[in-house]
Formats: sequence, C-alpha cells, structure tokens
Amino acid sequence: MPLPRFLLLPSALLILALPFAGCGKKAEEAKAPPKPSASAPAPVVVPAKPEGPPPPEKGAKPHPTFEGLAAARIDGGYVRVLYQNGRKGLFPTADLTATETEWLKDFITEHPLAAGKSSVVIAKVEVKKTIEKQETKDGVETVQLVAPAKLRDQIGGTCMFYARVHYLDIAGYPVEDSEIYRVINNVPKDTPYLDHNYHVGMQMLFLRQKPSPLVHYPSGTLPPFEWARQELRKGHPILSALPQNMWLSLPADFLATHPWDGNSKIGHQIVINGFTYNPATKKGTFHIVNSWRSLAEFDVPVESRDEQNFIMEQSLSPKGEPPEQVVKIVASAATLIKTVGKQNLYSVETNVGSQRVLAASEEAAKSFVEADLTAKDMETQFGESVIKIFDYIQETADPRVRDIASAQLLAETFRIPATVALPHVDLEVKSATGRVYFVRTAPDKVLKLTAESTGEALEKARKMSGGPKT
Repeated sequence: MPLPRFLLLPSALLILALPFAGCGKKAEEAKAPPKPSASAPAPVVVPAKPEGPPPPEKGAKPHPTFEGLAAARIDGGYVRVLYQNGRKGLFPTADLTATETEWLKDFITEHPLAAGKSSVVIAKVEVKKTIEKQETKDGVETVQLVAPAKLRDQIGGTCMFYARVHYLDIAGYPVEDSEIYRVINNVPKDTPYLDHNYHVGMQMLFLRQKPSPLVHYPSGTLPPFEWARQELRKGHPILSALPQNMWLSLPADFLATHPWDGNSKIGHQIVINGFTYNPATKKGTFHIVNSWRSLAEFDVPVESRDEQNFIMEQSLSPKGEPPEQVVKIVASAATLIKTVGKQNLYSVETNVGSQRVLAASEEAAKSFVEADLTAKDMETQFGESVIKIFDYIQETADPRVRDIASAQLLAETFRIPATVALPHVDLEVKSATGRVYFVRTAPDKVLKLTAESTGEALEKARKMSGGPKT
C-alpha cells in the first residue's frame, strides 16, 4: 500500500536528522502519563462494512438474488437491478428487509443504474467467415457455406435440438457437449417435445450466446426458395424442415434404420447451408446438414412446385456481423389465426409481407410489427429476442407444456426464484411503440402484455388471471 505524502521524506533529510538524535542535552526521564479520567467516554467501535450482500433472512419475501449484481436503482417503490451478465430484474422495495435495504442503498451510491437512454460500448468481434464457395459456372450458380465444426448424431426424436446446434455452429456459436446432454439425457427419448425442459433447453442455446445471435425471418415478399438463396448468398445458414415426401426419397438403407421422425407442424428439422440454381431451367438443389451422422450431408433436388412443402423457418447472421439496415414496416390488416391461451395469434399484412405475432388484440399485433427495427442497444435487442422465443414456444409447443416451458425459460434466464412473490414482473422490453411486460402470475404461468407502466402491467395481469384488484 502506498505511504501518505507526509511520510515520503527525502533520504537526505532523514540522514541530516540522525546526528541530532544522539547529541545535545540528555533527555529528561519520561514521566508516567496521567491516569485517564473516570468519566472519559469508551471508544466507539465501528462495525466493518460487509463486503457482499446480506444473506436472506428467515421469513423474508423472496426476490431475485443480489449475487453478481452490477448496478441498481430505486424507482417509485420498485428496485431495478442489472447483473454482471447483462440480465435485468425488477421487484417491489416492500420485499426487502431492513438489512437488505440499507445494504442496497450503499450499493446504489457506488453502483447507480442510469435511467433513460444509455450508450453501450460493444467490444469488436471478428466476423465469422461462413462462405466457403460462391461462383457461377455454365449458367449454374453455386453457394456453399462451411459445415459445422462437429457433426452430431441425434438421440431419439431430438432433430429440433440437434439442428439448432449445427445451425449455431455454422454461424460461429459452438455448443459444448455438456450443454447438449444436460437436456437430452433428461427428456423422453422418442417424444422430447412433450417435455417442457426440452423447449427451454433448446431456446437457452441461443440466450446463453455472447453476443446475442441475430436471427432473420422470411418477409413474405419473396418466394420461400428465393428468400433462402438470398440469405445463403449473405453467408446466413437456414433453419428449415424437410417434408415427409422428400425424407422418404432418401436412400433405402438409411430409411431402414432411420424412420420418419417429423410431425405435421415442423417436419424433420434440418439446416440448409448451400444451394445450386439454374435460372434458365428454374431447377436446383439445396445442401442439407442432417442430424443423423450416417447421412450427415446430402443434396435435395428442388424446383418451384416444391416450395409449398419446405418450411423456411429463419436464418442466422455469422457471429460478429453488424445488423442490416431495414425498411420501415407499416402494418395494414391483421387476421386472427387462432387463440393461444389468453392471447391470440395474428397474421399481420405489412408493406414487406405478412408476419405472425402473438398479441392481446389486433392493434397490439400491428404495433409490435411496426416497432422500430433500426440499430438498438443490447438490452432492447435481447428483449426482442425473448419476445420472439416466447411467441415461438406458445405457437409450436404442445398445449400441455407450452405455459410451463415459457415460464421456466424466463425463470432460468432472469434467475427468478420459484417462491417469488406474485404477481411479478420478470422482464420489461422497451420499443418505439410502447413497453412489453412479462408478468408471472403463477410459478408455471407468465403473461406477455403491453402497458404504460409497471403498475398498469401488474393490474392487467391481476385481471387476466382472475386475481383481486388493487
């Protein structure tokens, strides 16, 4: 530890002082110090300031942990916290004990969470090079992306999971074996999609990545095959699904040991990482990355009439690629497709094609698709990713598990304890058209709704869940 300035004497001054210490008059004998007065106050002992957050007290209301906290602030009776891993939390100050309140106030003094807009410095990430071959020869265009660094072999009916592992790998987001088997080994082998843990684990593959993967969806303005070829030219692998009729056209020896494992909604999940195309004949192929190692890669011949069978679900930017400039979206008509729980799935027509969105009303659906898609801070981008994933689970997961899968996904992502006081705001996402709140009304139920404030969101959640008004 550095010494105070007044103790840093020059060495020459110290040498001059030494002769006087042993010369001159003999020092008088030291007198005994006076006895302290009987009325002298006792010394005050200041307790040491705790280094970490106080441990939870017995009987206290549960709330998100303070471990790993980066910053916090108190707004109108609520505590907003930001963790070191970028996650956020929100809970009432009434849930805090006196000890926690005192500790948190000291923490906020040293680590305040800024309100309003904030600037984020993003570390530069080298862009993953995904295009291996790109040429046009004899009128045939060929684009081929790199293969996954490690070709996997799915276990049972887990094609949805393993396809996403390959998909992320091609784009520069490798997944550890332990992360795969932690999920796969704990769900039913043949019907994993009936276990909510399967859906949660599958989406956590994306939410755990840094930086957050940038996903693109078909706009509806291009035919599916042309959209796919356009994305592959950019180096974006595509998450797709192979229809049953094309699966059954694969080699007989392969089909003998690998029966069809798709379903009417998804098909057999695969990744497309290349194509050939002859514009004169309008025929070509798609190069498939499969999750069975015995037929890990193959080409599927396609022509325009096959577009109705393929499902082009989404594409993924290579790691480090900056966001694209996008066209301002204007919504027109919204058509109800079906009811999902207490919300509705709408198809919204826009100037760039139709989009599907889960919302409480037509107006809410239109507002969501018109949300500003230009460059956003990391917090907003992450929040919008959670919205997309939540909607995907609600639309595609089995009705028996979709609510608990959505609730567990948010609990795991934002470290929400199982005994948190309800209703509880798990996440608030700000957009150009308003705020989206995820409110937990039961341990296995989270509602997605729009509101102007936290209080309004909680009130709406109470009404929707049949709870008493405040």
